[in-house]
Amino acid sequence: MATRYDQKTKDEVVAFVLQHNEEKGRGGQSAAGKKWNLNPITVKSWLEKAGVETPGRGGRKKRKAGRPVRTVAEKIAGAARGARGAKAYRASGSDAVDGVSATLQRMMAIQGQIASLQSEYNKLKGKL
Repeated sequence: MATRYDQKTKDEVVAFVLQHNEEKGRGGQSAAGKKWNLNPITVKSWLEKAGVETPGRGGRKKRKAGRPVRTVAEKIAGAARGARGAKAYRASGSDAVDGVSATLQRMMAIQGQIASLQSEYNKLKGKL
């Protein structure tokens, strides 16, 4: 039976992979798979859904040189407009990764604040 993971765990795994790849150049997906006991295909799908480009032998055709990388939001907006809609701004690959990384770091900081507020709430509730 498949295990369902909450969004917090998925975000944590994606942030770990980005940080690991930034420090060591590669191997983040494998390291995350070993750390959380996850299937590498699962990790790859989470990365793709987060808008992180995942090189490898996925059976996809190679991207033509100079073709810009679309973010997840741009893909959704393009699908909503239809195939022949107006051209949208498309961020380059490194800009997209930087934006995702910054967003994930910010989300993790906010989740830390939420956890501290929750513990403070529980302490105050216990005094009642």
